Formats: sequence, C-alpha cells, structure tokens
Amino acid sequence: MQPKVVFFHLLNNFTGSPQILSSVINTALKEGFQVKLYTSTSEGFLSEFERKNNFYKRSEHRILTLFSFFLSQFLLAIRLVFENKKFEKVYYVNTILPFGAILMGRLLGKRVITHVHENEINPKLLSQFLFWVVRNFSSDVVVVSNYLKNNSNLQGIDAQVIYNCVTKDFEEKSKVQNSKHDSFEVLMLASLRPYKGVSEFVSLAKRLPEVSFTLVLSDDIRDVSKFELSDTLPSNLQVYSVQKDVHPFFKKASLILNLTHPDQCIETFGMTILEGMYYGLPAIVPTAGGVTELVENGINGFQINYQELDQIALEIKKMAQNSSHWALLCEGTVVKRADFSRENFVERISNLLRS
Repeated sequence: MQPKVVFFHLLNNFTGSPQILSSVINTALKEGFQVKLYTSTSEGFLSEFERKNNFYKRSEHRILTLFSFFLSQFLLAIRLVFENKKFEKVYYVNTILPFGAILMGRLLGKRVITHVHENEINPKLLSQFLFWVVRNFSSDVVVVSNYLKNNSNLQGIDAQVIYNCVTKDFEEKSKVQNSKHDSFEVLMLASLRPYKGVSEFVSLAKRLPEVSFTLVLSDDIRDVSKFELSDTLPSNLQVYSVQKDVHPFFKKASLILNLTHPDQCIETFGMTILEGMYYGLPAIVPTAGGVTELVENGINGFQINYQELDQIALEIKKMAQNSSHWALLCEGTVVKRADFSRENFVERISNLLRS
C-alpha cells in the first residue's frame, strides 16, 4: 500500500492559501503519494481534487460563521477517529484554522505538518489559541516568508520557510503574453476591506488622469455595484468583481500595486505580486511584511507606505513617461522571480514530505 497524505483546508475558494495547497497536493501526487482531502464543498482552487466535506460554511453573520467553524472542527475530529487508517502517516494542515486535524493527528500518532500563512487572525483570543495548538502539536511547521518565521506567535518553533509559487497552469499561461503595451496601465487585485487600500487606489487614479487604472476585486458583483455607487469614480478607472481568470488583466498591465495598510493588516507574502512578476511586472508594495521580500527598491519596484500617495504617484508617472526606466524595472522583475520559482517550491515540498 502506497503511503497516504491527508490534507486539510477550511474554506475552498479562489484565494492564495488554497491555491498554494493545490500545488502541494499536485507535488505529493507526482511523488507517488496517495492523497485524501478534507475541505468545504464551495468552488475554488481545490475543486479539481476529490474532496471530503468538512461541514464548514461561512455566513454573513460573524457569530454564525464562528459557530460553524468550531462545529466543523468538532465533527472533523470525531470523523477522523472512525476514518483513521494506519497507512495515512502524514496529516498536512493548510493554515492554522483546521485545529481539529492538528489535535487529532497528534493523538492518532501521525506526523502533523502545519503550513502557516497567517500572521494573526481576529478575534485575538482565537488567534492565540490556534497558534498555541500549532506550537504544541505540530511535528513540522512551514511558513511562507522570513517575516512570518519571526512572528512572535511562532517563537520557539524551528519553522521552515518555503516561499509560495504560482500554479503550473498559471506559469504556462504567463509565458504567452503581449510584448508591447498600448498604454500604461496600473493594476491592483484586492478586496473591499478598508485596509486593502481601495480608496487610495481610487485617489491615485484621480491624481493621474493620463494613466489607466484597473481594480479587480475579490467581491461579488452586488458588493462591487454598491462600492461604485458610493464614490465618484474617474473615467480612467475600470472596476471588476471577482474573476476566475485574471490572466487578461495581467497581460494588459504595466505595473501592479499592493496598498495594504500595515498598521491594520500585514501581508505575510503577496501572491498577486508574485503572479505579476511572472508577467514581468514591477510592483509598488508596503514597507512591512513578507511582501517586502518580493520587491527590492529600484530593482523590480518600490516599497512605499500607502500614506505617501504623492511619492507613489511620482513613481507611477516616472514609469509611464520613461519607457527605458520602466523596462529596467521589468528586467529586474524577471531576475527576482527566480527566487520564487515553481521548481524550488516543488523540490522543497518533496523533501519535506519524504523526510
């Protein structure tokens, strides 16, 4: 009987953490492991795999979501006792949220690998509990950046840094890209949460009417419509609701932004920035967090605080008006993305699973 790795992820959707897990699972399959996956039945990057429902559902009401979360972990723990197999040697837990799998994995004598993507979650008491579980019951801990490795919540843990990578499909599609841009276009992929910098992005578009701006939101069309009605948007700004295929946006873009507010939320990596790098796009990112490990000032972009809109606007203007300056930053991006290659990721994950 081939060894089996059992994977756990709370909410399957089209965000970064399930995308990374899909690459981990594909690596495990390539290495000859059998796999089993517990996650939600919602649509996302994990939908390509056979799934066992983990009973988790999100609600518009926070208290109901929290209840669903704890209930799902309780039911999962009971289920794992009855579905436990001796040849299932490894539990691979993606994010700190599926704590039921971490606890039961240790109780059942499994090797528990926890892949940490979060710096902290709300409420704080829940965050402290989940990190306590990770510290005390994980056999191995993987983090997505050096910034996260130094997180105070993981003190005393010998965590291994494995940088995220794009999916194989994304890498292949990014090779077919336009060599010439008709106009300078600034792209940002974000959500409507206030700390994601959407209002600052709109402000930049108003300041630079000669530049095109595109905002792709991870929210549904209803919420996006409310947002569009809440503010007077400039004519050089295009806004889109959640998209399954973001390649057309990267192909048209000249620059990618991340305007997250580090005083409210610190990015532990920056997946959209990495995806932009595969299209040779320079980036402007915050001055704190794991996202700073992807961008070097003056090499493949700039680290500028979201409050310094004058400076951000100046750098955008320089790139838009000076094609040779922009081209040098694009060349720097191609060199820098080698640190985040899919080959490195696959090798590190393979070694981790087989160690």
